[in-house]
Amino acid sequence: MTSSKMSADTPRLPRIEMLLYFLGFVGPALYSIYVVYLLSKELEDSLYGGIELDESSFLPFLGRKKDTTDFEWVFWQTHVRDGLAFCFGGHIIASRLVTTFLPKYRRETYLSYSVLCLYFVLGWKPLGVLVTHCMVFYAAAVLRSALLCWGVGIFLVATLNSSVFKVLQYELAGENENTYYLLLFTAGMSILRQLSFSLEVCKLRRDQKAYSLLDFLSYNFYIPLFFNGPVITYNTFHEHTKHPIPLDRTRLKRVAWCMFRVAIWAIFTETAYHLLYFCELEQETSVLENLPLMEIVGIGYLHVQLFHVKYFVLYGLSSTITMLDGIEPPVFPRCVTALYSFKAMWRYFDAGLHTFLIRYIYIPLGGSHKGLVRQLLASAGCFAMVCYWHGGQFYLITWALLNWSGIVAESTGAIVAKTATVQHYTSKLSSQNQRRLKALCNAPVLAFLILFNLVFLGGTTAGYVYFDKFFVSGFPIVTTKLMASMYCSVQLTLTFEKVLYSKRKIR
Repeated sequence: MTSSKMSADTPRLPRIEMLLYFLGFVGPALYSIYVVYLLSKELEDSLYGGIELDESSFLPFLGRKKDTTDFEWVFWQTHVRDGLAFCFGGHIIASRLVTTFLPKYRRETYLSYSVLCLYFVLGWKPLGVLVTHCMVFYAAAVLRSALLCWGVGIFLVATLNSSVFKVLQYELAGENENTYYLLLFTAGMSILRQLSFSLEVCKLRRDQKAYSLLDFLSYNFYIPLFFNGPVITYNTFHEHTKHPIPLDRTRLKRVAWCMFRVAIWAIFTETAYHLLYFCELEQETSVLENLPLMEIVGIGYLHVQLFHVKYFVLYGLSSTITMLDGIEPPVFPRCVTALYSFKAMWRYFDAGLHTFLIRYIYIPLGGSHKGLVRQLLASAGCFAMVCYWHGGQFYLITWALLNWSGIVAESTGAIVAKTATVQHYTSKLSSQNQRRLKALCNAPVLAFLILFNLVFLGGTTAGYVYFDKFFVSGFPIVTTKLMASMYCSVQLTLTFEKVLYSKRKIR
């Protein structure tokens, strides 16, 4: 019982019942946000007493100090303001000019412009590190050895996390912390693209000519996707650069609508970090442990929701520019609370990364066509890769194991649901009751899906606080309330799925 397929024939429920579901989920969610707002206002001086009002924000009129605990949002916001916005704007102009007057040289123009931008943004030494990575990968790709390509990728990821190489990379970054972190982030994203290119070359027949070094470099350093993704596998990038989608009026309207949405959600996110200090409160474990239930609910709910919105903005900005170049990006991230299965979360939150994992790890390890054991091992390989790529810290290992256990439970549940006994009893239920049963079965899945994501976002300490409040010290009353709210959420998602997500590509 998953949300991996969007059913167009989901049975309707009585309006009064749907109204109760709406109130049962939206009511507590809004109230929890409100109490976090009041708590943030009350604790502003104690949390940020020694910090001046952030004048660099584009929302100074709010008169509230900004929660800067979310390093990723502050980091990319600063870099976009200080230079990346000009890089993206210049790329759009250069792309339009070369497409109009010299379409045969789009690849060369993209690469030349990208190298020029990176020289000014990163400097020649960090750029040299990234080019060296490309050379090593290209050598492995020419040898047509997938195992060697993976070995290079694993080694290069290890250099990003090794204390010895960190010192070297910090020195190459001019001992500038911002440049060092930018090199770290971009190298991590580049390794995924370099793996994609190399493994695509390995898939070619021996009598087929390998893609050129120019193909590789223009793909890896393509500015709109270079800094923060999303991931587009090389086979898709190559096809769309070879046969770009025309920028007609319909596509231009779609681009404008996407950019408008990105701008609105960027303002929303920045406003949230001024008014709601959920990130800082979550890091203050002594405070979090002693908060009332609704404050904890609000902090967890806000963290999950803003994580989605943040990546909607980051991926949306890059994706919108690629659309202008005739390249179709992955679908935008979907909200975690609108997904009630682990499989759907991986498929729809980061569609580009999901495609990468399926194409280069899951299918080569057996996928779903070699039996349940091979399927689960292939899934474990995907989680191991994501965990290792993110840094391999203890909280990431915990998060990966918890998510993999969720996949195992879902796969087992799917097998049980297909047994003759279960089918016999469920077939006797009306379509509406089957829907209610589906929501009931997926309510705990959604609860644990959110909880496991909070381990990724806040670490194991915060994750244990949430688990204790909802499933240990709060059992059974708080647990029952949580499951009731999750049930209402699944029912709302089932209702709006066919309206909002009926198409495969959502913008």
